[in-house]
Parts: sequence; structure tokens; C-alpha cells
Amino acid sequence: MANNQSVKRHLDDFTRGRIIGKLEEGRSVTSVAAEFGIAHSIVSRLWRQFQTTGTSIRGYSSGRPRGTTPADDRYIVLQARRNRRQTAGEIAGHTTQATGRPISRFTVARRLHGGGLFARRPVRCVPLTPAHRRRRSLWCREHRNWRDNEWDEYSLQMRADSV
Repeated sequence: MANNQSVKRHLDDFTRGRIIGKLEEGRSVTSVAAEFGIAHSIVSRLWRQFQTTGTSIRGYSSGRPRGTTPADDRYIVLQARRNRRQTAGEIAGHTTQATGRPISRFTVARRLHGGGLFARRPVRCVPLTPAHRRRRSLWCREHRNWRDNEWDEYSLQMRADSV
């Protein structure tokens, strides 16, 4: 038969509540642990959790703990919205400085993605359609023999039109 200490059992919520009730009555951790047949450390940990969080319900989670809190996530999205030109690395630096916990640029990119902000590649110029290309080529052919004075008049006219 296996040793009871080697078998990992979780206390159900009702039992947890009973343990907390007995501790609130003023009973010692040792006597409560003996009554329920569990280790002293389990009762002590449960009591400490109840005193800090106000609840004895066991939190369920799987996977690696998140590197940022929901407040950090909101801060990251706010930083990106305030300055759209900031890179994920710059935002990570600001967040690390604000929270005191190191956060990678990849984490920032994931949080921005979760906040509905996505990286865009800057476009250098407007893509030209075939019609644009034809008109540009035609304009160039018409103006290829212009002299300097004609270009000067053209630039003066363009400046006057832009004002």
C-alpha cells in the first residue's frame, strides 16, 4: 500500500471551507491538520492563502504563468496607441522600466495583437496601376526635350498652384 504522503490529493471546496471555519474559531493549525488527517503545511498554506486573498477556492491554471498582468497589457496597448511609430522593443523597454519586470518584444507583439493592433510594413510609395504607368510614360516623352527655362516656368507654375 502506498504511503499517504506520497499520494497527491486535492482538497474539495467544502473541506477547505470547513478547515477555514475551524481556524477562524481559533483552533491551532496543528490540531486542524490532525483532525483532517493532512499535513500541517497544507493547512498552513490554505490559511495563509485565505488571509491574503480572502478566499479558500483553489485557482486552476495550466501552462506557464503569464509575464504580464492585465494592467500591464492595457499599458502596452495604451503606449502603442499614444505613439504609433514606437517599435515593440521600445514599448518593451518602457514597460520594463514602469513595472520593474523584464518583458520581451515578442511578448509586447502578442499583447498588441490581443489588443487589436497589428504591425504594418511601411509603404515607400503608392503602387502604380498600368494606366498610371502609361500616363507617366506619355508625360515623360512629351517633356523629354524641354530646356531649362521651360522647366523653370513649369516649377513656378506648380508652386503657384500648390498655394
